Amino acid sequence: MMRQDRPSSLARRVTWAVTGTAAVFLLVISLLAYETFARMEDSLVDEVLSSQIAALRDDLGAGLAVPATLPPRWSEGGRVQAWVQPADRPPPLEGMFSAGPGGREIVESGRTWHTWVETLPQGLLYVRYDATSHEDRVRSFGWILAGGAVLALICAWLLARRLARRVVAPIRAVSDRLSAWGGVNLADEAPLGDEALQLIGAFNRIQDRVDRAVAFERQFAANLGHELRTPLAALRSDCEMALLDAVPGTPLAARLTRMLVQVDAAASSLAGAAALNSADPARVRRVDLSQALEQAWFALEPMARARGLVLDPRIPPGVCRSLDPDALLIVLRNLLRNAIEHAAPATLRVDLDADGVLVLRDDGPGIDPGRLARVREWRAGRADLAAPDAPEAGHGLGLGIAQRVCELRGWRLSVDSVHDGPDSGTTFRLDLNSVSSQENS
Repeated sequence: MMRQDRPSSLARRVTWAVTGTAAVFLLVISLLAYETFARMEDSLVDEVLSSQIAALRDDLGAGLAVPATLPPRWSEGGRVQAWVQPADRPPPLEGMFSAGPGGREIVESGRTWHTWVETLPQGLLYVRYDATSHEDRVRSFGWILAGGAVLALICAWLLARRLARRVVAPIRAVSDRLSAWGGVNLADEAPLGDEALQLIGAFNRIQDRVDRAVAFERQFAANLGHELRTPLAALRSDCEMALLDAVPGTPLAARLTRMLVQVDAAASSLAGAAALNSADPARVRRVDLSQALEQAWFALEPMARARGLVLDPRIPPGVCRSLDPDALLIVLRNLLRNAIEHAAPATLRVDLDADGVLVLRDDGPGIDPGRLARVREWRAGRADLAAPDAPEAGHGLGLGIAQRVCELRGWRLSVDSVHDGPDSGTTFRLDLNSVSSQENS
């Protein structure tokens, strides 16, 4: 069986990517520098040769004899040779010069020659320039460039390796912590593997663990709810039987009625707890908003009366929505309880605006801007972010639960508040129109 190759680490890939980029950059720069230097040397040779030819032309025009070998003048150490022969005679140094006027470059036996042929009144002028020293300088410059590029490439590789380790270090640290949390030794599972794959694997293991924990909690909540519904049903039956024997209008009858309402509230809370973790369409049915508000307020009325909060319901009867009634009760109870705990003594007015949005506005002291910003952080699941020296705990889990239910149902819950002054108060807007339709009857 063939052995599967181990994946290359992210640090190694980053190292080679940076090194490869530096190598391409150095190669381009080196080639440009070498080509530029070679062209400069060729230009220098052409200038030297042109200068020598002009001097020879002047000497011949003055009637002077031309020696075969000329002094170097400013030829950078090169050797210039010149001949003047009749046009009908073959050129000197067979194969060195072109048949007609013009120049050429010849490489022979490791040496480089530049030649020139020109027609003069005395015949043909043949000039040969030894450019070997110039070519040697070009080659030496090329070797220097190559050596410098190799040295720079080694330095780039070392720096890239160090940079890659620093870049990948946080990924490794997160992977190690996640693996330690998940109880898996990452080094044993994927030694020297891809750090990104290791991080993804660690996240997948943690996600599986969280999914199993959530599934266990949901199953536990379902079992607990099933166990509690039976005694609640028995308690409700006993309350109904006792209420039949009680004299209407007596304190005992009122107390039994209150117990019956609280039993219904507990049963509804169990159903609401299931609604927190579920968005089952089967729960949706038509709900009268005024009746839902009355049901939510009934269990909280004694506490509201003690705190001094008065409810002013202005929702017309018969305004219905197709929604989850348990989810709506959870939201309304938490908003009403919030008003009782933080706005009282005050009046809480509940009505519908022109867009059909449920508006709960109190005329209490309002919320100062600093605490209002913390209240709006209920998306984190908790909003009791009041200052440590505040006399009360602040806005607790109720708003976070209400927001969670709204998110599951596609509703929108927002809050605005004016602190102190004649227009002080807090307004909660519950928009149910995103998933429901309104019907007036």
